[in-house]
Amino acid sequence: MKVRSTGIEFVDQTLGTLYDGLPMMFSADSATTYDAQRLGNLIALNILERGGACILIHENLPFSLALEGQLHFTTPEKRLALQKAVGEGRLYYLDVVLEDTTNKESEHSDCVKPVENDLNRIMYEILNAKSQIKKDFSDVPVLILQANISSLAVDFDPGSILRMIRKLILRVKRSGDLFLGILNRELHERKVVYSLTHLADYVLEFGIDVFSGKKQPYVSVTRVPFPNSVKRYYGKSAYEITGDDFYTLPSLPSSFEELKENLFYIELGDVIAYDTNYVITGMRTFVHLLMEIEEKLGKGEYTRIIKRVGSSVGSQIARSLSCRFQTSDEELFKSAVDYLSITGWGKFRVLEGNIKSGRIRVECLSVLAANYGESDYPVCVLEGGILQGILEELTSEHWTCEETKCIAKGDKKCRFELKLKK
Repeated sequence: MKVRSTGIEFVDQTLGTLYDGLPMMFSADSATTYDAQRLGNLIALNILERGGACILIHENLPFSLALEGQLHFTTPEKRLALQKAVGEGRLYYLDVVLEDTTNKESEHSDCVKPVENDLNRIMYEILNAKSQIKKDFSDVPVLILQANISSLAVDFDPGSILRMIRKLILRVKRSGDLFLGILNRELHERKVVYSLTHLADYVLEFGIDVFSGKKQPYVSVTRVPFPNSVKRYYGKSAYEITGDDFYTLPSLPSSFEELKENLFYIELGDVIAYDTNYVITGMRTFVHLLMEIEEKLGKGEYTRIIKRVGSSVGSQIARSLSCRFQTSDEELFKSAVDYLSITGWGKFRVLEGNIKSGRIRVECLSVLAANYGESDYPVCVLEGGILQGILEELTSEHWTCEETKCIAKGDKKCRFELKLKK
């Protein structure tokens, strides 16, 4: 089997690896079913890009649009991968329709076939498509993406659907291929949902949480093949789907006590907190790395790159806090500043100003500056970039950040002047 990953970082980290005969299930509610389907489509596309084959069972949209060149991917590589798979015969799209009529949406695509909504007929076409793929690509894994399990519930009894999915999964396990089912759990009785998810080795659950009256979608890993290796991932994670990628936003601690409670060590050598890997090292090591980079690049280029990195870190902090707390931008900014103190950057506090005024002054006892040694200029470029990134993520506007005082210059504290760029 040549394809060993889905290309989705969260899935690959929690699953471990794609292996022969793997059944997967994405369970969602009505509000997140489309997100689950989008993730399934991304995985299918990535497997095609890696040389695998796919049989996709949908009801009309959305994947048939991709075959007609109307779905715009953020990278041309994805489109080329799809076109190559179609040309080589590694992709079959079974378009489930109410009647056995020609689907005008997809009549120009040889790999797209309308299939009457009948369980026996669907199963026959799946096996036929798989047989066609194996003739030319005997050693290529085939992903069967059943994106309409719950839609079948409208027309068929739960027992018939369970038998069909069970047969599919048994065949996949025997042949060493892959199965991924998308399930809207709200359309089934609880025991049916349990039965369907019990058939899978890897299960993701999608849902909606409500914070302060605002809705936040989440994803949770509820089953993995090797639970001891990924036990840290059990729990809800906010997520985002952008373009061709799916990623989760880790929760952030609101106090050092909370951080300690969620910090633990894994035998493989990982230090984990809130689903995130940490490396514990002396601040002098970190400072030495920054100083070497600055000497190599020069102050101007170093400042530009490090500030951009800091801005990215700040944006991530702001998004994670927004997903968890769903409060005002002012409170979120203060929480983000507190987070820097909690995680060892130094003691930070908002000295004066606010987002509404477009001017904020932040003061801190920077650990980085204290370990930097003497300098003729401010050295807290990374922290300034983080503060700027937090504000720009919260407000969707451009801000500037200037460090006017720095411990490395001999000042008692470091000070950052943040201003809304007009």
